[in-house]
Amino acid sequence: MMATKPIIFVFTTAYAPFVGGAELAVQEIARRLKNDFEFIIITARQRRDLLKREQVPEGTVRRVGLGLEAIDKLLLPFCGAFLVLRIMQRRRNHFFVSKHHPVMFWGIMISYASIAAFFLKFFYPKVPLVITLQEGNKEWERGLSKWWWRILLRSTKVNHITAISNFLKDRAREAGYKGPIPVVPNGVGERLLKIVPHSSTPGVGGIQTPGVFPRGALVIFSASRLVYKNGIDILLEAAAKLKEEYNFKVILAGDGPERKYLELQTINYKLQTRVTFLGYVPYERLTELYQQSDIFVRPSRSEGLGSAFLEAMAAGCITIGTPVGGIPDFLIDGSTGFLSKPEDSDDLVRVLRKALVMNDDERHAMIQRVRAVVRERYLWDAVAQQMKEIFIKISDPNKSE
Repeated sequence: MMATKPIIFVFTTAYAPFVGGAELAVQEIARRLKNDFEFIIITARQRRDLLKREQVPEGTVRRVGLGLEAIDKLLLPFCGAFLVLRIMQRRRNHFFVSKHHPVMFWGIMISYASIAAFFLKFFYPKVPLVITLQEGNKEWERGLSKWWWRILLRSTKVNHITAISNFLKDRAREAGYKGPIPVVPNGVGERLLKIVPHSSTPGVGGIQTPGVFPRGALVIFSASRLVYKNGIDILLEAAAKLKEEYNFKVILAGDGPERKYLELQTINYKLQTRVTFLGYVPYERLTELYQQSDIFVRPSRSEGLGSAFLEAMAAGCITIGTPVGGIPDFLIDGSTGFLSKPEDSDDLVRVLRKALVMNDDERHAMIQRVRAVVRERYLWDAVAQQMKEIFIKISDPNKSE
């Protein structure tokens, strides 16, 4: 029986409930394109309580491994490829009755999962393989020392690469990839543009959560995995230098291996009354947190793009980042937000002083500029349409919209 729509095997090392920028991108794009393509998502299981097969709104998730994080990632290239071989064999007639192969491989990052897709190209050389680069600048630098990164970037088995930022596009070209590299960024939901930012005047604007968002204090917020690359230690150091000058509260949403160190840093800086660790926060609740915050800060050491920055900007937060990775694509110092030097808490203090004293007219003007940029380039509907055009082109070069 002929396939009614193409099938895309998505290879991603992690997937929901492990959600970062890359995983969110797959979810948002697939949900918007599920009427055009069937998505089968191949990922590492990582936890024993997770189903090996699960039907989700965007398609079918197939988890491989023993439910042990480190082991499952190592097994993924082999178990993932074997699983797809079995699926392809069962659907043999479904896949190969038409003139053009109605099936694609989509690798997310140069990852364990993408190795599985690469292995499959030896069995199905005519099936197109597209890899989406999502790595941060530090991950990219470390990755180039790995033999399998170099093989994937230079292999003719990779038919197409997309990058979420100009930084990654340039790095892939420098690493030797010869094919086209369209930049397709991660996006944000349109609902964030409808948030009405509260007044920057202390004590005004509806901060309603006692103990977390107290009245009378400006709120500095960060939604970040508590890992070294996100630079939260730099934010705490800057907060310690400003605590005698301004009435503010730092709210940190997220968890990770750096949490104990950061909590100890908070105690050492005597910031216990100024800093709140919320721990893991479901993605759905972040909208509420953005809405109740004045300034979003992440002094990143590494970013592929920085979806959290875009979300905060769209939600009406004055946003501070660093000029690393893909951040300069959208965060223009003094226009759409502020940039501070990486690894420099003194420079972050300088930038925070600018943001903390902005009046409502200045805030409003910056938010309007930001939202115009987001509306033009970074909404998920537009991102999904870009990927749809790429999928159609690589699956059938003679077909166009």
